Amino acid sequence: MTKPAPALLPDSSQSPHGDDESLRERKKRLTHQRICTAAGELFAAQGVQATTIDSLAAAAEISKPTFFNYFASKQAVLHALIEEMDRQFISYIDAEIARQVSTAERLKGLMCRSARHIGKNSALTQLMLVEGMSGLADQTTAHDRMGRLNAAMARLVEAGRRDGDVSSAAPVAVQVQILVGSYLYALLNWLNVEDLDLFATLEQSAELLANALRA
Repeated sequence: MTKPAPALLPDSSQSPHGDDESLRERKKRLTHQRICTAAGELFAAQGVQATTIDSLAAAAEISKPTFFNYFASKQAVLHALIEEMDRQFISYIDAEIARQVSTAERLKGLMCRSARHIGKNSALTQLMLVEGMSGLADQTTAHDRMGRLNAAMARLVEAGRRDGDVSSAAPVAVQVQILVGSYLYALLNWLNVEDLDLFATLEQSAELLANALRA
């Protein structure tokens, strides 16, 4: 069975609330994590449609009623995985902004981080990208997801402007559109073009994008 990428979900041993987390809260978090991890394994191995709630509950070592205490459906688990995929990419953006390097190096680092992450479990990532893209047809979902991504990319652009290597001639929104559009198009190509080298594609895209933004 194909295992999900270790970086797909946050480390369940580390609480986002630090020492303030109660035993009950920790148990709930770990159960939620276990369901998502089991779902990632099953979805990658056999697809969403072939995965049943019963098999999800069994893989997570919980009862079916307990599953429904956390998720309304298997699609809800998939959406949780997609949201974590989005958060992971945004965390990469913020990590690159924190580096004291040029915008070109930040973009290269971002694209390489993303390609490596995707490469760790391409089957599950492909599934989540397809489902995630189709989810953008919903206006509310699209507004929320693209809003978070655009805001993160805007932070990267603004950092480059402060550093003096990103042009101020064009609006930030237009520069963000170029960055996000190029990244998403590269992912769409990867989904549809057999044997496409995603790492090389994203690395080359980073260089071209840096040139396009350069002051």
